[in-house]
Amino acid sequence: MATLSYKARSVHGQTLHGRIDAPSAREALRRLRRDGVRVVSIAEARGLRAMIATRAARFSAVRVRTRDILNMIAQLQLLIESGTGLDDGLKVLGEATVNPRLRTVIADVRERVKAGESLSAALSSHNDVFDTVVTSMIAAGEASGTLARMLGTIHDMLLRQDQLRRSIVTALAYPAILLSVAGVALLVLFVWVLPKFAQVFAEVGAELPQITQIVLAFSEFVKSHKYLLLIGGISTAIGLRWMLTIPAVRMAVHRGLLRTPLVGRLIRSANTARSTHVMGTLWRSGLPVMEVIRLTAGTIRNPIYRAFLETLRQDLVDGKRMTATFEASGLFPPTVAPLIRTGEETGNTTRVLEALASYHERETAGLIKTMITLLEPAIIVVMAAGVGLIAISVVVPLFRLSSAVH
Repeated sequence: MATLSYKARSVHGQTLHGRIDAPSAREALRRLRRDGVRVVSIAEARGLRAMIATRAARFSAVRVRTRDILNMIAQLQLLIESGTGLDDGLKVLGEATVNPRLRTVIADVRERVKAGESLSAALSSHNDVFDTVVTSMIAAGEASGTLARMLGTIHDMLLRQDQLRRSIVTALAYPAILLSVAGVALLVLFVWVLPKFAQVFAEVGAELPQITQIVLAFSEFVKSHKYLLLIGGISTAIGLRWMLTIPAVRMAVHRGLLRTPLVGRLIRSANTARSTHVMGTLWRSGLPVMEVIRLTAGTIRNPIYRAFLETLRQDLVDGKRMTATFEASGLFPPTVAPLIRTGEETGNTTRVLEALASYHERETAGLIKTMITLLEPAIIVVMAAGVGLIAISVVVPLFRLSSAVH
């Protein structure tokens, strides 16, 4: 949901200025025209008030998850295959949907369909819920009279993408928990535990080893400047996130990651799986090749691979073969370009793309497991080394004090 400012004229010719909350400019125009005003201009509202309103609306809105979309598409496919009309099918979907936001969206889609719009056009008015790949494939299914089959294809595509994403999140959960526990443990030691020992050592006038002096000095620094360090850490995180919005910086970071041995291989495999899967699915759905590549580029977050797809599209316009662009890019595993050449020569490019997607999805899952297998013991070793160093720095002077007493 966004806040848009508009300038319009009433039926009496009076100039109107105002703001409206809507998921898109198109939806805002529809609502304003329904109210009987002629819109002169409309744009996203600027300023602090508009930003706060937009963010608040997004925060308070119930999120539509991929699982909700998957359930909706699967149920709609079953209803259409059983002979249920689209209007009745959408009505049943709306009544069966638990997510309140998606239920509202389905109700609006049904009203639009009843008014004469196609399903794809009605769904595209809610582009914050349904992306252009889904709506374009539904439009192709409507045009070819294979809507039910196309819904099944969309469901399979989204399900595979969701399973890959979930596998990555699940694999990274344990290392993230380990790092969080380690961070909290070190914070407690430096801010609360070590200052107590420092006070004891100061009271007895103990002569401390060099390592103990360094650890206690660092502990005192952290304790004395904890709020400054917290503000600095938050500011640094915000600054880094802002820098990543700069195209040149983001491109440089992704190039650096691609050169990293294991991480680079994972990025190549994951983006190969994503791009070939979407391209193969869209191509099989009957969309023109240029539209396939344009829509695929919109689903890729990595700017290097998105730029490659834009280059591929331009090269095809210029009459070049797809294989040549894949070979020149250096972004894909060595087997990709030869297989695509075979697909172009035999007329089975779609089948080759789908086979590549299946293989690299499995390889991506294997690489993630390998990374986690290497990462977990490394984190444990670093944690043990840090805690051990702190323990030694405290135990050695305590042992000396005990020996001196006896």
